[in-house]
Amino acid sequence: MKKYIVLFLFFLSGCTVDPSGEINRTLDMMNQAYENKDLDAFMYFISPNYLGKKDILQIGVENDFAGFTEIDYQTSVFHTDIDPQSGIYQADVSYSRSLKSPRHGVDNQEGKAFLTFIKKDGELKLVDMSDPTLYGIIAP
Repeated sequence: MKKYIVLFLFFLSGCTVDPSGEINRTLDMMNQAYENKDLDAFMYFISPNYLGKKDILQIGVENDFAGFTEIDYQTSVFHTDIDPQSGIYQADVSYSRSLKSPRHGVDNQEGKAFLTFIKKDGELKLVDMSDPTLYGIIAP
């Protein structure tokens, strides 16, 4: 019996979801949509309850797509907190981005951002991000 309990616990340990990995996968998809200038794919990951006014973020993203000829994002989660009852995920993220515009050339930036996601229907949606914003740089 003891053997089955150990096997069962081992099985359960393999079923846990790594929150940093989950956020990294979401950010990878957001970054890919951003680099491809695919507004619908990017906005899919923004919660309808986005705290920073979703329409303002969308305009900023559209401005970025129009203003930059090349966009490259790299993000990495270095700390995550989860509230399992509310489905809130908070993450400290480091980033590097390269933005190329005909007017200003290449702008390489590195920094840190604090992002808040909510898990809805099994997927993470961005609810809030710290200033300066990670996305929507050319704000209205």
